[in-house]
Amino acid sequence: MTTYPDRNDHIIPDLLGAINSIRLYSHKHPQTRMSTKQVMDRFEKIFQTEDRLLLGVFNDNMLVNQKPVVGIGKVVDSMAKVLDEVGIDQLVFLKGLSQEEFSMFLVETFGTGSGSGVNLDYPHIMIGRITPDETRVKEDVDSIMDLDTSRDFIGMLQNLDPKDPFNFKAVKDLSQDLMETFSYSKSPLKYLAEVKSEDEYTYVHTINVALLSMSLAKHMGITGSDLMDIIYAALMHDVGKMLVPKSILNKRGPLTPDEFEVIKSHTLNGVMYLCNQKGIPQIAILTALEHHIKYNGGGYPNITNNWKPHFVSQIISIADIYDALRSNRPYRARLEHEEIIGILRHDAGNGLNPEMVDVFIEMLGDQSKKAV
Repeated sequence: MTTYPDRNDHIIPDLLGAINSIRLYSHKHPQTRMSTKQVMDRFEKIFQTEDRLLLGVFNDNMLVNQKPVVGIGKVVDSMAKVLDEVGIDQLVFLKGLSQEEFSMFLVETFGTGSGSGVNLDYPHIMIGRITPDETRVKEDVDSIMDLDTSRDFIGMLQNLDPKDPFNFKAVKDLSQDLMETFSYSKSPLKYLAEVKSEDEYTYVHTINVALLSMSLAKHMGITGSDLMDIIYAALMHDVGKMLVPKSILNKRGPLTPDEFEVIKSHTLNGVMYLCNQKGIPQIAILTALEHHIKYNGGGYPNITNNWKPHFVSQIISIADIYDALRSNRPYRARLEHEEIIGILRHDAGNGLNPEMVDVFIEMLGDQSKKAV
């Protein structure tokens, strides 16, 4: 009998069996009922400790709750093919799913005569659809700075006035451009912008972090409006630094203790600024607060003991550290890709979410020979 390395992985062969049954038989057939019941038994066990089960196929890999599936290659290939046939790249099953709802989903999505389109309206099932534009990279784009929206966004940050309304359109336009332009099947490293001067570091770094955060989120199975909110959040996570005096922000020598406290205040200042704006996603406000809080609750600001940052803040933290370490700074030279990966691995489980670090490293692959 085949065994699988992770409990949540068990759902894949069972789910594939239920899909195949609904394609061969009616939903009332004993085989279909038995296959459906088997899947629901798996869900019952999973939902004892999890609130959701996320399953997605990305760049020829399958992830279950952010973890790559190993050891069941043929089953993964078959599941990927089945999902591709109906145009699905992600399924999220939520706690509270009933057998009736699950059976309806199987019939309407995979059953005979279901070719009229996938129903996206289920209380406990979220479906991510594949769209042709999501895998497109414009041929004339060699860097994120080739986008007009990137330059518009930087101009907006450079002229940010706390007294004026926030230009959220610049954030939306760049977020949409990032989603439409860069394919998750390609490494984001080749598109990261290089910082040409210390004065532009914060602006360029912010866009690099957004691209890396978007890529990591996609590889974790996040799509659609949730992915767009993560890009928004990444683009606004350091907005508080726009309120830090340039003499401190771009200082070439070491910071004094008082100056470092001013730098650290950018998290709370960013939150207060965003809270006074209209139309800002709540997740953007939260990540502005949390992006320097470590996975183990350390870092700053110190909110309460054992504070666990939101998973989007954890995504942005990894992207933030990677791009910061690959950039030249007045106080140190840029690090090589392999050195940064070593630092991420060392900090996994302490400052950084270990599962996200694994996915991030897998996403980048061996880029030391390919990236600039």
